[in-house]
Amino acid sequence: MAISRREFGFLALTQAAPRKPNILFILTDDFGWNGLSCYGNKDVATPNLDRLASAGVRFTSAYAEPQCSPTRAALLSGQYGARTGVFKVIHEKEPPNTYLTIPEANLAMQPSVATLAQALRSASYTTGIAGKWHIADAYPAAEVRGRDGGRYFDRYGFDFASAVGEKEFAADKAVAALTDETIGFIERAGRKPWFAYLAHFTTHTRLTAPPALVEKHAARGYKRTSSPAARYSERPTAEYLAMVEHLDTETGRLLAKLDQLGVADNTIVIFTSDNGGLSRMANMAPLREGKGAPYEGGIRVPLIVRWPGRAKAGTTSPVPVHTIDHYPTLMAAAGARPPEGHKLDGISMVPLLEGSRTLRREALYWYTPTYTLMYGRTPCSWVRAGDWKLIHWFGDYLAPQGYTPDNMPYGKLVTGPRWELYNLKEDPSESRDLAGAQPGKVAELKRRLEGWWRETGAKAPVRNPAFDPGRW
Repeated sequence: MAISRREFGFLALTQAAPRKPNILFILTDDFGWNGLSCYGNKDVATPNLDRLASAGVRFTSAYAEPQCSPTRAALLSGQYGARTGVFKVIHEKEPPNTYLTIPEANLAMQPSVATLAQALRSASYTTGIAGKWHIADAYPAAEVRGRDGGRYFDRYGFDFASAVGEKEFAADKAVAALTDETIGFIERAGRKPWFAYLAHFTTHTRLTAPPALVEKHAARGYKRTSSPAARYSERPTAEYLAMVEHLDTETGRLLAKLDQLGVADNTIVIFTSDNGGLSRMANMAPLREGKGAPYEGGIRVPLIVRWPGRAKAGTTSPVPVHTIDHYPTLMAAAGARPPEGHKLDGISMVPLLEGSRTLRREALYWYTPTYTLMYGRTPCSWVRAGDWKLIHWFGDYLAPQGYTPDNMPYGKLVTGPRWELYNLKEDPSESRDLAGAQPGKVAELKRRLEGWWRETGAKAPVRNPAFDPGRW
């Protein structure tokens, strides 16, 4: 029987519109791709996060930037650091007497660029942040304190900002306190859809965890971080394992609260990290190197997404994705849009969550035109297209003596540009440079990378006329 326009309108009014999903985004610090049991960690159990993975999608080729600030900026902007200018850690200074002079970086991301929370707030979400910020070098303390987030975080779109800092709860990197703050924010949100951004300080150094957990893992035979006997070859240490266990336990407490409040079935939960693990505290093998490096150990991270009713539970996705993809994914989930004129470099992952095995993207790109010598990195940029990865060193590099930055394995500075080519499917450890054997593939990926530089406005470092090789 046909329904009249009037009857259709009545039905539309009486049927409640689907409620927008809540969003819980958990970002850890320096947590390597293999830190969880479900990613192969056999040194410590992570049952709560493993259960999260079994109820959602686990990504095996998820990427971030090689260091902290650029990843956080990419999350909040949906843009590459080459576009935003936030391509380095905001407080790090370049070493003196470098062969190249790096392009000027943005040392703070403006609210007009970091629009994720603003866009969600415009879509009727209440928004909150607890934990590490690190996309601005400093901000006025008077504008941050208070449960309303203060004027500073309000400009970035956050209704609530926790005042809890790492130093205030050094015994466990504030993991429990930040969990409490997030739970409090969720409880106060009531029936309004919410976006909770929980940015943990753990597992960043200094390695600290509840003493009882440290004792537990020390009793299992793991060396203490402070012990002279705790060499890099004996990673992980008792403190690191205690931090991972504590993080898992507190995440379990947070997930249990969602169940208790009856909102778990309408909440997207995302768990990931800001970069690869720090090599001196955890081994990224078989991936090469760790935090700060352009190699897979420095940029590949765990990523779990649970979205009841949408994400296919208990599945894995090998499709490469990047931190920039969270912004468009959350926009799609929330029925929200970025501000007019805000270009997104990322692509929505919703098709992957629903079971697709492909994503319409030709390549992923990185741009780190800086010196971070503690990780053996000089200015470079790289691209991954399919199984192929091309790394370009702009003008100098440190000749490697091994595939990990432990114990200063890097040799003399070599000047001149360099290209490295790897097939990640056949060689995930990036141990065989194929640039000499595959000149055609190098040329193809080089064109893509150079085109991306032009499109984003990325600038190449230039030769430093004052460089003194005798002082290097």
